[in-house]
Amino acid sequence: MSDRETRRVLTLDDLCFIAQRARALEPYAGGIWERDQIWASVLAAQMEARTRAEREAVAEARGALQILDAIERHFVRKVNR
Repeated sequence: MSDRETRRVLTLDDLCFIAQRARALEPYAGGIWERDQIWASVLAAQMEARTRAEREAVAEARGALQILDAIERHFVRKVNR
């Protein structure tokens, strides 16, 4: 068996569930995994962050999004359309 055959596979629903549970994304995520929309919200918040606490919260959200992007890239099965 190759690595591809034994690798666990997730669906977009699984990724959405993970994103909903990420507390760092609560202020930005609307409930569905809209990657581009969430990234835009986080980056806009970064531009508007004035205090250290706001900057740290945005940094946590950026980190969560980077992790979700990696999960999507490596574990989510793409449906050929």
